[in-house]
Formats: sequence, C-alpha cells, structure tokens
Amino acid sequence: MDQGQPDAIHPLITKLNEALVLENKFQPHLQLPSVSQDPTEITTGIRDGSAHVLRCLKVWYDLPSDVLFVAINFMDRFLTKMKARPKHMACISVSSFHLATRQICQYQKSCGLEEVSAIPDTRDLVAISQCKCTLGDLTRMEGIISSKLDTEPGLLPITPLTFLQLFHALFIAAAERLGVGPLYAKMVAAPSLWLRLEILACDAACANFRASEVALVLLCTQLDSGVADLGTRQDPSTGAEIMRLVNFAIELQKLCKIPDSSFFCCHEVVLLILARYNAQCQMPHRQRLVWKLSQRTLRYLRPTDKLTSIMPTIDEHGQLQMPTRIRSGSVSSDESWDSEKEDVAAEWAPPLNPAEWTVGAMNPLPEEDESIVKGASSKFLRDAMAA
Repeated sequence: MDQGQPDAIHPLITKLNEALVLENKFQPHLQLPSVSQDPTEITTGIRDGSAHVLRCLKVWYDLPSDVLFVAINFMDRFLTKMKARPKHMACISVSSFHLATRQICQYQKSCGLEEVSAIPDTRDLVAISQCKCTLGDLTRMEGIISSKLDTEPGLLPITPLTFLQLFHALFIAAAERLGVGPLYAKMVAAPSLWLRLEILACDAACANFRASEVALVLLCTQLDSGVADLGTRQDPSTGAEIMRLVNFAIELQKLCKIPDSSFFCCHEVVLLILARYNAQCQMPHRQRLVWKLSQRTLRYLRPTDKLTSIMPTIDEHGQLQMPTRIRSGSVSSDESWDSEKEDVAAEWAPPLNPAEWTVGAMNPLPEEDESIVKGASSKFLRDAMAA
C-alpha cells in the first residue's frame, strides 16, 4: 500500500493488521472424513447439517450475522481439539450458539452500544432447536466448550466476517479515492456479501482456509459477477475503472500474505459452493404438502368424498339450452330439511279411525331398517289379536 493514504483508510489498515495478528489463534483445523463406516465418527455432512441449523436459529431469533460466525468458529475449534460422537453434535452446536450470543452481548455492552442483542432463553432454545438434550446438558456442554477454548468475556474470535467487513470498508474508501465509488456500489452489495459468506461458513470445505483468504476471495468473486453483469454495456472508461479495483484487491492480497496458489485453490472451492447454492435457488420447489392426521382427528373429521355435485353451466347470454339439473348425492340444506319434514309427517300421520291409533303409533322412524320394522309390527299385531 502506498504512503499517501487518506485518513479514511489508515484506521482500517490498522484494524486489518491487528486482525491478521490474531487470525492464526482462532483458525480451526478440521480433519473430518466426508464418508465414514464408523458410526461413532463425525463426518463433514453432520458438521454442515449442524451449521445450517445454527443459521436457522440465527434467522429465528433475528440475531446479527456475527452470532452465526462466532458460533461456527466455536464449534469447529472444539471439534479440532476434541473427539466427539455424532449423538453429541446437536448439543455441541446449540451450546456453541448460546455461548456466542452471550459473548456478542458482552462485547456490545463493553463497546457502549445502545442496541444489544438479546440472549435467547435456554429452555426456549432447547425446545426450538430440538437438540434432544436437557437444560442441564446444554449448560454443562457450554461450560466445557468455554473451558477448552479459553474464551474470555467480551473477546470475540476473528472470523471471515471480521475480514469481509474490513475489506468492504477498505474498498469503499479506496473506490471513493480512485473515483470509482458509484461503480463499486453497483457491482457489490453488502447484504449479498453477508448472505454468501454465511453459505460458505456452513460448508466444511471452507473451514480450513484462512479467514482473510475466504473473505478476499468472496469479494473478488462478487467483483467478477459484477463485471459479468455489466457485459457489453460498459464503455472503455469503465474497463479502466475496474482495473483500479482489481489492482487494489491485489494490494490487499499482498498485505495479507496470501500465496497465489492458495488463493486460486480457495477460489475454485468458493465458486463450486456458490454455484451449487445458486442452482438450488433456481430450482422450483416441487415438494408436496403431506398432512399427517392422528386417528383421533380422523374420527372427528366429516367425510366429504360423497358430497360432490355436478354443477350446471351458467347461461350468461341466454343462448344455451339449460339441461335438467343432475344431482349425485348432494342436496341443499333447505330442500333436505323440507323433504325430511314431509317424510316424517307422512310416516307419523295418525289414522282417521281412533281404533287404529295404537297400531299406527308403532310406525317406524325414517332412519330405521325396513326389515326390522316389519318384523316388529307383525309381532305386535299377533300379540294384540291374541289378547
């Protein structure tokens, strides 16, 4: 970097150098197999699944992205030092998440911020995460993680988000200095950066790369996408402005001491992960909703499979010959009620001869079985005649 830097860049360069000094201290070194025949061994798929659960919890509680990256850093560093079993993975990840929220809250209070992130209730966290562990298990695991990682209150680990925020701020300041501020703002959007970095953090393939390396590669990838979006619409002057941004990225790579071989290797991995993510976003959601009902609920459901009706065509212009209405078992409530009253009145109408009232009183109800009613009526007549 040249010596004639404006005041807006100097503080950022100082923070970047401080982060680079502490980067190796918080760097995980995962050695997880992608596939394992041992049921007691944690694979990269199990680790990635736990990381995506943490991302869902971050969205559920509406927490900042710092919580997710700190929690994943705690989880990966703990898996680097300790050998755990898959059945403990859910408890480890959720405990790391709760520990990260407490660390973020303490850090924000120490910085004197007015808005402090809320710490989720432990019982609520256990229920929502479905980690299948008790409140005591979560508390004990959180203490173990904090002890093994030597966490200090208010001290946050260096994560890829730390470097990405610094790089983004440096690019904004440098772009304003180089006169390409509007171009950089058009090519790179901060929310898109944070989202894609979360996707990368949830993939174990990026866990062992340096945090500064992942952040710089992602930023360069977004610059490449911005250039592709501009396409042939760019004028010759735009090409020169883009080269200024590329040269500044090369300067940052030299400042972070990232070799070209490692940079290109990380670049391939990042492109592969983002391509997979973009393909999933473009696929239509074809999953059908499946309603699972208990037997108790089914008993109280009203069957409607036989209540279908064929509706006649509506004659809007008076040009159709209206066919006779056909019913297939469904009648209106008024018609059914009137017909039911007529049937009941016909069945229960008393005979004109008072001597036949006793026999007429035994007329069957409309819903009774006809054979049973005939047998009962004949038996009653034989008994009456015998008497």
